[in-house]
Amino acid sequence: MTSQMRSVLIIGAGGIGRRHIIGYRQTGRARLTIVEPDRAKRDAIVSEFAPEAACADLAQADPAAHDLAVICAPANHHVPLMRACAEAGLPFLVEKPLAVTEDGVDEVIAEVERANLLARVGYIRRIAPEIINLRKQIDEGKIGTLKLAYLNSSQEFPKYRPDFQRTYYARPEMGGGAILDAASHSFDMLISIMGRPVTVGAMYDRLALEGTETEDTCLVSIRFESGAMANLTINQFQKRNVANAEFIGTKGNLKLDHARLSFADDDSGHWSESRDFMEGMVPMEAHQARFTLQAEAMLDALDGVADPLATLQDARVNLGLALAAKRSWIERRFIELE
Repeated sequence: MTSQMRSVLIIGAGGIGRRHIIGYRQTGRARLTIVEPDRAKRDAIVSEFAPEAACADLAQADPAAHDLAVICAPANHHVPLMRACAEAGLPFLVEKPLAVTEDGVDEVIAEVERANLLARVGYIRRIAPEIINLRKQIDEGKIGTLKLAYLNSSQEFPKYRPDFQRTYYARPEMGGGAILDAASHSFDMLISIMGRPVTVGAMYDRLALEGTETEDTCLVSIRFESGAMANLTINQFQKRNVANAEFIGTKGNLKLDHARLSFADDDSGHWSESRDFMEGMVPMEAHQARFTLQAEAMLDALDGVADPLATLQDARVNLGLALAAKRSWIERRFIELE
C-alpha cells in the first residue's frame, strides 16, 4: 500500500527518542521535527540526523501542524504531553510506562477518547514476530487451555546503559526501576496473552546496582480473571542475559528463549518444534529493527490499517498492576486489583 509522507513530532531525544528517530527515518515515510529542551542533546541530534526542525519546547513546534507525535520524554511528563496532543487533535504514540502514578491518567485517557484520536503505547514486543506467533498458537489452542506462565527477564543492565545512574532509571519519580520500567514489558505480554490481572503479590529491592534510588530486582506473582497464574522474576545485575517465558496449558507448553519459540507436548525432555525468529541477526540490530516495524504500524494506522500495538487502556491496566505490585511489598500482602 502506498502511504503519503507524514510529519512526525518526536518529543524527547534521549536514548529511546533516538531509537524512534532511526525507526521513522528508516520507513522513508516521515519528515521529523524534534522537541528536546536539553540544548546539547538537541544539537547532537541535529548534527547526526538533520531533522526538518528542532525545537526547545512543544509550543514552539506547533503540535497541530503535525500528523503524529511520538512521546519519548520521561514517564513523569507523559500525562501533560498526552493532554497537549489531545488538545491539538494530534494522534500519538507514548512510550511506556504510561505514567508513574495514577494522577490524571483516567482523565487524559477520557480526553483522548472524546477527541477520537489514534493513541498507542510503545510496548515494542507487540510487533515482535516471535511474540505474534506465540500469541497466535495459544489463541488457536495448540497448548489447550492456558493455565500458568513462568517468566525470567534478567540481564546486566549497566552493560547496555552505562549511563543508567544519570538517567530516569535511577529515579522512581521518573519511572525507573525493575517494576515500572523493565517489568512493564513482561506485564504487557502477559496482559495481551492471559487477559486482565485481578490479584498481585510482589517482593523487590535494590540488591546490587549502586547510585540509584530504585529497585533492581523483583519477584511478582499474578492471578488473572480466567484463573490462570503467572510468576515473573527480574534482576538487572546478573552477567548472563536471560529472556525466558514459558506458557503452560492443559495440552502442552510453549517457551520463548529470547526469540526462539519452542513447543512440547510430552515428558521426553525435548522440544518437538523449535524456531529462532532472530536466526542470523545481531540482537541489538534486531531490537532496533522492531522500532522500524512499530513506526510502520503507526504510520499505517494513520491510514486506517488495523494495528497490533498496545492501547491506552492496555497500558492503564499495566500501570495499575505495576503500582499494585509496589504496594504489595510495602503493605506485605496480596493486592486485589479493581
